[in-house]
Amino acid sequence: MSGSWKLVLPIGFVMYSLPLFLRVNGTSNYIIDEEFHIPQGLAFCRKQFDVWDPKITTFPGLYLIALILNPFNYCTVTGLRLLSLIGAGINIMLLYRIRRRTLAGTGGNSYAAHEAITLSVLPPLYFFSHLYYTDTLSLTMVLMFYHFWQHEAHLPAAVFGAASVLMRQTNIVWVCMVTGITVLDTLVQQCAKRRAVPRGHIRLLGADMWLQLLGTPQLLFSCILSILAKCCFYISVILPFVGFLCINGSIVVGDKSAHEASLNLPQIFYFAIFTAVFAVSNTLRQLRPAVEMLRRNRIFALLAVVSILTVIHLNTVVHPYLLADNRHYTFYVWSRLYGRFWWFRYAMAPAYLFAMTVLYCGLRHMPDSFKLMFPLSLVLVLCFQRLLELRYFLVPYILFRLNTRHTRKGYSEWLELGAHLLLNVATFYVYFTKEFYWQDYSTPQRIIW
Repeated sequence: MSGSWKLVLPIGFVMYSLPLFLRVNGTSNYIIDEEFHIPQGLAFCRKQFDVWDPKITTFPGLYLIALILNPFNYCTVTGLRLLSLIGAGINIMLLYRIRRRTLAGTGGNSYAAHEAITLSVLPPLYFFSHLYYTDTLSLTMVLMFYHFWQHEAHLPAAVFGAASVLMRQTNIVWVCMVTGITVLDTLVQQCAKRRAVPRGHIRLLGADMWLQLLGTPQLLFSCILSILAKCCFYISVILPFVGFLCINGSIVVGDKSAHEASLNLPQIFYFAIFTAVFAVSNTLRQLRPAVEMLRRNRIFALLAVVSILTVIHLNTVVHPYLLADNRHYTFYVWSRLYGRFWWFRYAMAPAYLFAMTVLYCGLRHMPDSFKLMFPLSLVLVLCFQRLLELRYFLVPYILFRLNTRHTRKGYSEWLELGAHLLLNVATFYVYFTKEFYWQDYSTPQRIIW
């Protein structure tokens, strides 16, 4: 049945989404940021590589993919958007294969298929599967890269890692994350082999392993050789990107004025709430462990709340786009709650702590290397973004959800899938029925994620 799912899932997803795609495609030629993406994609599709919009801030990966349409003479708005839908169909297959591997045979192929469907219809992700944005195809490259890394096929993993960076620069963080995990896991593996004990007996965060490494030159040399053999391809992606940062002075290309890096630690809090809400199956299963953990560590929990309140007071950053662009749900959340009531942002502190605890409980089963590198990567990819944008949460959310603790399928998994589907219905209903006009645009504007 495994082979059947690999075929049924992508075909079923595309066929299910196609009528909705055609309806969305008929509403407008450009939907918000497509104003920049579509003309650039059409230019590259026609091999007009000398055309470049200086307002575009990403590498040209999204537009290079448009070259696929050229031999079919399909360089159109519909053709470009169709690339995202096809990418979403590929994503559901990759989600199934990765989740099946993380389940390690405990849930079965039908469980993995259920999880893949649930993730593929994640409301913000599903909506952008119908538009020519970077998000869907960027996720495709990240999932391809992650899939090959899981199978220790490091060369193709690095190739798709580089492709993911061409789609969106911040994906370099995930390349660095798996490189770090590979390095740490190699150290544990070599030490366990040296001691002739199971890997689970070696504590990455304990002093014994590091003393053994530093005190045994032969072991350290063997570790270095093994790390270089596994990570040389990833290093060939990371080092050129470091060179780009040094030359460019920023991760952003083109117009840097609206994307200046600034410390924004509350992004972690917003991400935790986003993940606790959308990954409701994990939240419900980890509800009791999270409450018990906070109860047993009351002093720590109190200090954590105080720290969160301090961060909120000192480091709440509001991007001008968040206050001005009423075409996104985040505008309404901020203007009607965070911006309207000064106390609301502080009142959310306990919810932030609980959401972060739930996230931690969902990953407790993972190796120490993952538990160390994933939070670090979250900080790097989110906390230097000034703009609160739900699209920035999609890749880290998917990587989190793919690695959550696996249990028998129950009502919480069906609740999560049902909630995603109902929210998609509501989202598209608002998109199709709510129109308003901006003074400098002749076409109607609509609300999207």
